[in-house]
Amino acid sequence: MPASVRPAASRVRFTVPAAFRMPLVIRVGTAAGDVTQRVEINAREQTVVVPGVASAPTMVVFDDGNHVLKSLAFDQPTAWLATELARDADLWDREWAIGELAKRTDDGAAEAALADAAAHADYFLTRAEAVEALGGFGAGAYPAVSAALADTSAAVRGAAVTALGALGGGGAQAAALARAAWTSDSSYEVRAAAAAALIRLDSAGARDVIAAALAEPSYGDAIQNAALQAIAQRNDTSFVGAVDQLVGASRNAVYVLAALGARGSPHALDLLSGHLDDARRAVRGWALQAFRFALPRAVGLARLRSAVDGLTHPDAKQAVQGAIRQMEAQPER
Repeated sequence: MPASVRPAASRVRFTVPAAFRMPLVIRVGTAAGDVTQRVEINAREQTVVVPGVASAPTMVVFDDGNHVLKSLAFDQPTAWLATELARDADLWDREWAIGELAKRTDDGAAEAALADAAAHADYFLTRAEAVEALGGFGAGAYPAVSAALADTSAAVRGAAVTALGALGGGGAQAAALARAAWTSDSSYEVRAAAAAALIRLDSAGARDVIAAALAEPSYGDAIQNAALQAIAQRNDTSFVGAVDQLVGASRNAVYVLAALGARGSPHALDLLSGHLDDARRAVRGWALQAFRFALPRAVGLARLRSAVDGLTHPDAKQAVQGAIRQMEAQPER
């Protein structure tokens, strides 16, 4: 039976609108009080008039209440952003204001607004986000960041100790604060962040901190993972053996071996190659993934080719052979 073709006139036609249409509310803060205006957005470029604004705005909130799914590019004076951060009840709006203020690292008023939010915001995540942003402002933010180490929220304390590691100007005092958090904070996450900060702030004592953190049990292996990350970042091959001892319990350890191998450690690559035939099936899988995705293609491919004939687990040999074929078919990067 011959195929039939529907007449062109009856076909459904789809068109993409030039702009999405949506109602939203704009709030303008003034010294005499806030003025709100409900508007209809219906064009790509549009001028919005808010009647009743009798004095200079102190803030402008686009989509008051945050009802529209969006990203927002809206350049505003620092003073407007500071007022919005201090007054807006919507958490997304606060986060957006913090992000805008965080870009203004040469602006003392932006730093002051973030410091005020870090100390006084009524929601812990707002305080944590403000503290995190202060980490980009340099030594002048040190007092506000160090004060946040006494916050009742672990999220805020963790952000503070991370910011300490990024700031200059704290010197030995910053290292002492990080060490105090590392040794005595009640939160595993804060202690993990403190270990990372202390490794950065006290290079002479970094190796001792890494060794202690590797051996420290914690929920979700937060502290151990901070140590593994530091080893990879520092390319510290003196820990290759210690990292290898963690392979059975941590996939991250396998990837740290790969990172060290990629940076020139034959011993790390030898250990990683050995895990292709590990007695533990999960470890065999992790090792193969590391060869495929965490090493330069040429290095990983050469190692897999040299290892495949000696593998004793049939599933491992089959998986490695398949990986070799796939990697050979991939273009050079």
